[in-house]
This record gives sequence, C-alpha cells and structure tokens, in this order.
Amino acid sequence: MSSIKLMLYGLFSEQAALLAIFTGQPLWYRFGLFLSGHLLASFLFSLLLGIWFPRRFAASRRLLMMLFFSFNFFVPALGAIGTLLILLYFIRYYTDEERPEFEQVPLPPFLSESAAVGGGMGEGGAWSRLRQNSLPRGERLKALLSVGAVGGGNAGRLLQHATGDSDDEIRLLAFNLCERQEQKIQQAITTAMDELQTAETPEVKGTLCRNLAFSYWEMVYSALAQHDLRDFLVDQAAKYASLAQQYGCVNPALYTLLARIYLYRRDYRQASEAVEAALAAGGDRLRVVPYQAELAYHARDFAAIRRLLQEDPAIRFKPGIGPVAEFWGVR
Repeated sequence: MSSIKLMLYGLFSEQAALLAIFTGQPLWYRFGLFLSGHLLASFLFSLLLGIWFPRRFAASRRLLMMLFFSFNFFVPALGAIGTLLILLYFIRYYTDEERPEFEQVPLPPFLSESAAVGGGMGEGGAWSRLRQNSLPRGERLKALLSVGAVGGGNAGRLLQHATGDSDDEIRLLAFNLCERQEQKIQQAITTAMDELQTAETPEVKGTLCRNLAFSYWEMVYSALAQHDLRDFLVDQAAKYASLAQQYGCVNPALYTLLARIYLYRRDYRQASEAVEAALAAGGDRLRVVPYQAELAYHARDFAAIRRLLQEDPAIRFKPGIGPVAEFWGVR
C-alpha cells in the first residue's frame, strides 16, 4: 500500500470519526463509531510514519510505531495534524544518500602511532619495539628491561601490554617486572603500616599517612591493579590522605593527590576544590594546570582549556600532556 493511499485512508477515517460525533444517533452508538474510526486512523498514521523511518531506527521500529499510535490515539485530530507535519519533515529533509563527512574521521594528531622503530629507548622507542613481533627477541627484551627500569604510569601500561605477548620469554619477563614493582610498593606500604602502629606524635603519624596515600596511589598510577582492586586502592589512598590532613600534614602535593583521586572518581566539584587548596597552600601552578584543563574539559569550557595549557610554555615538550596541548593549539 502506497504512502498516499495510507494518508488518504487515514484522513478519511479521522474525518469520519469526527463526523460521527455530530450525528443524531444514540450516545453509545456515536461513541462506538468515533472509537472505531479514530482507532483505524491512528493505526494508519503510525504505519504511514513507519514507512519513512530512517534505517538506523530499524531495531526499534515497533516501539516507535507504538509511540506514534499512542500520540495519534490520545490526541484526536491534533495528533493527525502533528503526524502530517512529521511526515512532511521526513519527506523534505530525509534522504537515502550517505553523508560522506561521517564516513571517515581523521585520526587526531596525539593518537597517531608510527610503525617505524624509534631511534631511542624511551617510552616511544620501547613501545615501537615491543609491538613489532618481527624484531629479534634480544631487541625486544632490551626494550622491556628499559621500560621496567623507568617505572611510572606509561611504563606500567607497557608492561601490562607485554604480559599478553605471544613470545613466552617476553611475557614471563613482563610478569616478573610487574611483580617486582608491585612487591617494592607493597614493602613500602607494609613498613609504613608497622611504623604507624608505633608512632606517637601527630607529626610522625601525618607523614606516615601521607606516604601510605602516595604508595597506594602509585599502585594505581603504575597500572599494577585492575578493576575492583583498583577502586579499593583508590579508596585507601583517599583514606590515608584524609588521615594525614587530620594529623596536620597539609602540603600542596597532598592536595594535588586528592585532586587526582577525585578526578578518578569523577567528583569534579571536590577535585576543583582540591586544586584551589593546593594553589592556596603555595603549590606550583604549572603542576596543576593539566588537572585544571581536565576539569575545564568536563565542564565543556574549551576556551579555558586552551588558555590554561598556554600558561606553561614548555608543556608541549612534556611526555603525555605535550601532544594533547598541541592538539588544543598550543604552539
């Protein structure tokens, strides 16, 4: 059945339903005629719109038809007018032609990866060696050892990537390096816990709690914890950071750590307050600029992102944040 026929039948049924109200028949008879004609018109109008649904709505076609049927049925006459206006919109603006601008999106500059082997043995050079299985095993082992010696968040992620390598020696070495880093941090946590139990002065307790907070966060930052364990470690870091504040250990680094914890938890209000507290405590403004820029991004204040990143002239040369700053137009 064509769209024109459906529209004509729907209009005729709706008109017949409205005219039935003004006949001289008994009330129940007029009500039955109106309900029958209006029900048929509502079904025809919903079917008419269903023909013009874009293909991306194919999975939810039944629910959409129920929605339009309800709209037509519970809004007599005016619902039909609204349906016709929607239909005119689809006919006028909807087309089956593909939008070429959505076919392909160029990769942002800060996500580009080179397939060539890096000239150095920094994170970039190590990553380029580890991801190429065609290189000799010795080259890849040297790259992995250099990553393990550096440490840090990116190094931890590279080690986690290497634990899934197809080469047994690479994979075992990556597991061993991850375990060494984890044992080193766990030993620092255990030592600080033991000293905290015997500490007597608030100053010593505050310092130990501060060290515990940074140690737990180091586990998260170095990508040594996954999923639920990561959330537990973040909670522990927040707990001991709060205890350190209660014992009077207040410094910009601790406030900056709290800002990073709140950003991880997506509590942007408290993260902003922690950043401001770090600055008020005498913290280096350039050290908190990346976190302020991240907060501005979540607030969708893109002008503030560019302004903040431009405050540090050397930010585009820093690893990690540098390519992001260049993406936002920092030169």
